[in-house]
Amino acid sequence: MNGANLPALVFDCDGVLVDSEYLASRVESELTRELGLELSVEEAHDLFLGKTVDGVLDAIAARTGTRPSSLFAYNWAFATAHAFKRELAPVPFVRDAVAELMRRGHRMAVASQSPLARVRLSLEITGLGGYFGPHVYVTSMVARPKPAPDIYLHAADRLGASPAEAVVIEDSPAGAASARAAGFRVIGYAPGGSAAAMRQAGVQVLQSMEELLDAVANPSA
Repeated sequence: MNGANLPALVFDCDGVLVDSEYLASRVESELTRELGLELSVEEAHDLFLGKTVDGVLDAIAARTGTRPSSLFAYNWAFATAHAFKRELAPVPFVRDAVAELMRRGHRMAVASQSPLARVRLSLEITGLGGYFGPHVYVTSMVARPKPAPDIYLHAADRLGASPAEAVVIEDSPAGAASARAAGFRVIGYAPGGSAAAMRQAGVQVLQSMEELLDAVANPSA
C-alpha cells in the first residue's frame, strides 16, 4: 500500500507528541504568584490546560480582576522556553512510533492549540520536527480554536486528505469528540484518567504510544 492509500495522520502536540503539559503548568503556577494567584501545579493545569494564550490571560483576569500585561506574557513565554530546553521530552514511545509511521508512508501533520513558536521549539527540542516538515499548524491559522474542528480540517486539507481519509490523535476528550463529529476517525490517547471520557466520546482509546501502530492499522484495536 502506498502513502496515498494510507490514512493521513493529524497529531495534537502537547500531551500527545511532547510531554509538556505539567511542565508548562509548573511554570504557570510559579509565574502567576507575582499576580497574586496561589495555584498548585495541578490547579494551574486544570485552569489553563487547552486554552490559547488569550484564553489563559482571560482566565487570570477573571481570577484577579486585571488582565496581565504584555511584560508578563513575554516573561511567561521565555520561562516556558527555558523550562522546555532543560526538561522537555517526547511522550514515551512516540518517537519510534512516528518514525515507523513515516517509514510506512503515512502523511503526517501537527495540529496544536499552542503558539507556532512554542510548537516548533517543542518539536526541535524533542527531535520530532523532521517527521512533520512544513506540516505544523496551529489554531491562530484558522477561524476557531479547539475544541472546534477547524485546525484538524485545515491540517488534513494541507495533507491532501478529506476527514474520511485521515485519523486524528488527540488527548483532549472534547477535541476528540469534535474531530469525530467532523468526520475523522479519532484515536484518543488517555494515559491517565481520561479513558472513560474518551470512550464516552465514541473514539478508539490507547493508554500507551506502544499501541499506536496497531491502533492506526486496525480501527477496532
